[in-house]
Amino acid sequence: MSLLALQDIFLRHRERRSGIWKVGDDPSRTLFMDSGDIVFAQSTAPEDRLTAILVEKGKLTQAQLDYAMANLKPGLSIGKNLIEMGFITQRDLLDTARSQVERIAWGAMATLEATPTFEAKELEPTVVRLPLDTPAMLLAGLLNLRSREAVLDLLGPLNQVVVLEGHRFHELQLPQDLSKIIPMLDGSRTLLELSREGGVEPFRLGAFSLYLRLMGWARLHELPPLDRGALDRALTPEPALLSESLPPAAPSPAPSLIAAIEASQLPTTNLDHLAHALDELPSIPEFLPTPSMPLEPLPEELEEPHLQIHEGSTTPVEPPPSLLSPTESGSSGNLKWMLGGVLLLLMGFVIWRWKAAPKPLTRAQAPSPTQAKVPEPEPTPAPISEEPPEHAVIKVPEIVEPEPNTPPRQDQQNKNENKDLHKNTQLPKIESFALKDRLISLRAGNMDQAAHQGALYLKSLKPGTWTLRLEVACLPATVQHAAEMLGGSPDLWILPMHMRNGKRCYQVMLGYFHSEAAAEKAAKKLPAAFHAPGNRPRPFRLDQIPDKQ
Repeated sequence: MSLLALQDIFLRHRERRSGIWKVGDDPSRTLFMDSGDIVFAQSTAPEDRLTAILVEKGKLTQAQLDYAMANLKPGLSIGKNLIEMGFITQRDLLDTARSQVERIAWGAMATLEATPTFEAKELEPTVVRLPLDTPAMLLAGLLNLRSREAVLDLLGPLNQVVVLEGHRFHELQLPQDLSKIIPMLDGSRTLLELSREGGVEPFRLGAFSLYLRLMGWARLHELPPLDRGALDRALTPEPALLSESLPPAAPSPAPSLIAAIEASQLPTTNLDHLAHALDELPSIPEFLPTPSMPLEPLPEELEEPHLQIHEGSTTPVEPPPSLLSPTESGSSGNLKWMLGGVLLLLMGFVIWRWKAAPKPLTRAQAPSPTQAKVPEPEPTPAPISEEPPEHAVIKVPEIVEPEPNTPPRQDQQNKNENKDLHKNTQLPKIESFALKDRLISLRAGNMDQAAHQGALYLKSLKPGTWTLRLEVACLPATVQHAAEMLGGSPDLWILPMHMRNGKRCYQVMLGYFHSEAAAEKAAKKLPAAFHAPGNRPRPFRLDQIPDKQ
């Protein structure tokens, strides 16, 4: 279906043509146009007759019409006959004639599949010229068309944008629903968006847009499909922050070179270098145990005659033959003997530590965990006499219990330093959602843990109660600043909020209330910073808290 007649009428009006326009044969409708304006019309359709419109509008009764038709005066039109008979007034006749021309024009515009004809010429002086508003007549006829399919086929898709051209449309007396659409015709909204934002029915808005295009007052452009969600996210501003971000914390100072050197000079219990040196020796006498440190016996193939050692005794003990040689004499033999004794003690200490560690000790034997290590024996050899001694004396060091304030071992110091170093970077995982634990997570800036606690806290609250949302914050510093402004121990908890731009923020909630009125009353008592524009506290029922925006 095509509206050829409608398009031709708009074309003659735009070109300001004068002549006689006609469409159809039976019935036929004729329009008389003067410089593009419709000034008069004729029709052979029964519903377009003047007398039918007078009866329809209540200006004349059917009985009066029958009487007038039976008593017409020759040479006078039916209108003048009705005026002379006193049935209508001159004003009634003029208003009805204008309504007749509008009805004929609207009928011509609604004609489908018919090709109109136009005879261009100047109108004769005998043609009646009525004062008609042609643009308003054409708009009313287009808006009242019943063939929706034909209008939409001529209009095109509804994803077009409208761009106004010229200012002649301001001369129209538009309906109230269409007048508020005019400021929105800037080419940034499609017809569907204009219909939704302006509250106008889509077909009516489409007919109005088609009228603007046919009048030459606007252009329509079809846009390709757009990702409106991505466009909205790009145009959405960032949420306003409650306050400026706090300055970043000062970085922890790196340990100085002097402190590293001093730490390297502390005593150590790492005896691996001594163990490797002992392994390279050819044959070493057996380790001599002390009464306070029992050891398991060595394998049979390694056993050798034991030395008789008395703790704390100065009596010389005769060394085994393997340690003394008849050829050894002088200071050289004495030095080798002392060095071998020191190495023997060190190896025995290492073997004792290795074998005694996994075995449970009795209360009397086990040293206290707070006690320090056994002091290492002094490697300084005894004074060497000029004459070789007849008997060598070997002293076994006693186990000395350190004082309670003895500094810890070096490895324990390193562990403590590592703990202190990471004390501020590794927070303990808190499973409790109590107020104290929630505030610890919030003030430490651990938002994921605080959000988890907030979700647990929400599940524990009574359904149907209310809470107060202070703000939506995307930076941990903003949440921390809100907790500082409230002071004391406020009942704060947070929930995640997924923004339209893909960002993950947090809803800062305050307490819970039995009614909405109680929540609003508490909101009025908050500091003035929470009532700044864009940060108004808002009550929410627990089951209606949103999770995205």
